[in-house]
Amino acid sequence: MTTFLSRRAALAAATGAGAAAALTACASDIRPLADSSPSASGEASSSANPSASASASASPSASAGGSSEKSYLGPVKFDNYEKKGEYVPADETHKALNMPRPRPPANMHENSIDGAYSAFSFWLASVNYLVLTGDDEPLKQADPSGRDVKSFHDYVTFYESNEGWFYGSEHALQVEMMTPQPEKVEGSEPLYYWRITLSKDPNAMMHVEGKGNRPMYQNTSMEPELSNLKLSYQDGKWFTYPTKVRGQSTASPSAKSSDEASSKNA
Repeated sequence: MTTFLSRRAALAAATGAGAAAALTACASDIRPLADSSPSASGEASSSANPSASASASASPSASAGGSSEKSYLGPVKFDNYEKKGEYVPADETHKALNMPRPRPPANMHENSIDGAYSAFSFWLASVNYLVLTGDDEPLKQADPSGRDVKSFHDYVTFYESNEGWFYGSEHALQVEMMTPQPEKVEGSEPLYYWRITLSKDPNAMMHVEGKGNRPMYQNTSMEPELSNLKLSYQDGKWFTYPTKVRGQSTASPSAKSSDEASSKNA
């Protein structure tokens, strides 16, 4: 599968479950662009934040092509939102109202690890925002290739056709960085690999008009999945290529501890 939306998910769209199937496919084998292959909060910032927040104390930011000294170990964080009106979270009776919209961080196109993290955190926030609103405008900014926008189009049509909505979680798709820093691949273009885990929130629900409410993720494993995040810098922008690690479908505590130990000894 080379996109989030599998053929099975596309067929499921006719039953009103296509949008959920798309994100299920995303979390099980997340390869939007790869050749081989959070989160929104109820609070919003009305002023631009130059970057996504780190999971540890900040050191001086990296220069173009340089290496940041920040530690990004832990859940991916994002805090640059635009607030319009009073936010009313979605529930089983209505869709979300005035949900804060993620905005591009000022440094997301910076040729640095900080820039790469900001670009990916914006992508993740845009996906979770799309799930609850059907609005793909932020994702269009987070996805330079446009392929992710196409893959998630079922969410847009799901909302536009008033088939239903999603609720119960503002982090339907969650990502955790398993190492403080990515590994750089030597070459002519900036290229990094970052070990991550992808998780699905079991609290995520969907309402389908005329059919009631149901869990968003059905008939799929809820175990966190170990993946490699490929970050490629091209034409002044970051492209993300999350790829499931073959042979290890879940991220066990021992695997995480091993990664942390390796990063400390590097």
